[in-house]
Amino acid sequence: MNSSSQRLVAAALAALGVASAIPIPLAGLDFAGVINIFGIDAGDVPTGLLTLVTAGSVLTIGVLILAAVATVLAATGSSAARPLLIVTAAAGIVTAPAAWLPTGVLLGTAAYLVGQQTPHRV
Repeated sequence: MNSSSQRLVAAALAALGVASAIPIPLAGLDFAGVINIFGIDAGDVPTGLLTLVTAGSVLTIGVLILAAVATVLAATGSSAARPLLIVTAAAGIVTAPAAWLPTGVLLGTAAYLVGQQTPHRV
C-alpha cells in the first residue's frame, strides 16, 4: 500500500471513529437534562452525579473536536496527525471510559497507519 492510500485509509478510520462517538456525549448531556435528544430520564439521580456527567460530556465533545482535527491532519499527511490521534484515543478513554473503546481502537489504528508512512531514522 502506498503512502497516499495508507494516509487516506487512516483518515477514513479516524473519521469513522469520530462519527461513531458522536452519540456518546449527546447521551450524557441528555441524561443530565441539558438537552433532550434521546428522551433519557435521569430520575432521582443526585445533582453531583449530573454535574459530573455534564462535565464528562463536554470534555468528550472537546476530544471529538480534536479527533476531527487529527482526521483532517491525517488526510493531508501532516506529521502532527499521529501524536494527536494517540492523545485523542487516550483522552476519550478518560472522559467516556467504556463507550469510547471502539473509537479508541479506530483512532489508535489510524495513528499506527499514519506512523507507518514516515520512514524512521536511526
